[in-house]
Amino acid sequence: MSRPQILVHRTDREIDFEFDQILAELSGVVPVFHYRDELKDTINSAAAFQPTLLMVQLDEDLEAAKTTIEECIAVAPDITVVGICQMEGVSGGGSNMMLNALQIGVEDFIRRPISNTDLRELLSRRLDNRREKKATHGTLVSFVSNKGGVGKSTCAVNAAVELAQRHPEKVLLVDGSLQMGVCAAHLNLEPHATIADAWNQRDRLDDQLFRELTTVHQSGLHLMAAPQSAVEAAEIDDEFVARILLLARRTYDYVIIDTFPLFDRTIMAILDLSDTAYIVAENVVPTLKTVRGFFQLLEDVGFDEQNRRFVLNRFSSYAGSPSLAEVERFVGQNVDHVIPWDKKFVLAANVGQPLLSSKFRWNKSFKALNQIVESIESDAQKSRSTGYSAGYEMDSETDGFSSEVRSTNDREGV
Repeated sequence: MSRPQILVHRTDREIDFEFDQILAELSGVVPVFHYRDELKDTINSAAAFQPTLLMVQLDEDLEAAKTTIEECIAVAPDITVVGICQMEGVSGGGSNMMLNALQIGVEDFIRRPISNTDLRELLSRRLDNRREKKATHGTLVSFVSNKGGVGKSTCAVNAAVELAQRHPEKVLLVDGSLQMGVCAAHLNLEPHATIADAWNQRDRLDDQLFRELTTVHQSGLHLMAAPQSAVEAAEIDDEFVARILLLARRTYDYVIIDTFPLFDRTIMAILDLSDTAYIVAENVVPTLKTVRGFFQLLEDVGFDEQNRRFVLNRFSSYAGSPSLAEVERFVGQNVDHVIPWDKKFVLAANVGQPLLSSKFRWNKSFKALNQIVESIESDAQKSRSTGYSAGYEMDSETDGFSSEVRSTNDREGV
């Protein structure tokens, strides 16, 4: 499941640290917080992240808050507005201000100084209510690694092609490796548009235009291709990538994302929205050392273990190669999928014909890749059958909210 997004609009940056201090003390998983203090930046973030909650700092003059709330609701209609109130020194103990705030769209309140109990109750109250709504968005799956050359793109492309053959016109592959995208080459496609075109038309980008900017593969797969040059890619930021993915999951049943082998703000934005991340590695010692650190990094940033799948690609049992048991012991993670080494992958990449759409589709490598596809379908079916919106879940053993709360350094001007 992806982490719920919470957008905080404030003028007093002490609020950031009040939240951060509490979040550090909470157990379990909690949403991602984004802090803003400029109206334009807040509106842009609301459009990009489509946050679950908008928290707005309130004072006795509510005109500025009213503008912020109206503009954010215009670009993120499903947002819930929470007022952050400082009661001390406010006339009437703040009751008049709260009544007036309800009239401008505030639906709930949290008082300063913010307490552990108040925040937990607010999150439980406001996020749990959304569990009753059936999920109406598609499943978003990312293929990630912090080491290049391990076959991550091959896995992403082949999984997307097989899904598209099962669900024609309902699967999108997003080449999130913005500066060095290879998905189009793997598919032998010449894209008529790329993410850079979406960026250039961002002011009028909607679901229909988004779909028109994709390139269709013969399998029925739609591709949102990476920019054609690093210069074009340099303009695209993590907020726009988040906006692209949110549009994608409203438009397609399955969204597969290939990523760049680097942990940066763009990868964080992708992981924050991913229902599942497939971490790809090879059974080569230097690569395994790198991926072991990557798993620790995912742990440190709060990406839930239940949303991770470990793929051991190009597995070789030649003398000197670590065995499956040795890999699991060394990395400290169970391997979920093993894809045997097969030279046909090289041929498939060279001719732009994914293995899962070729005459080799019934070999051992295909069967392993097919298991990944079946896992993606199974996870999606479970999510839809429960009716939970991605990112929140109640834990009966811990008296309520157990979704992951994670704060981010995503602060304007910091």
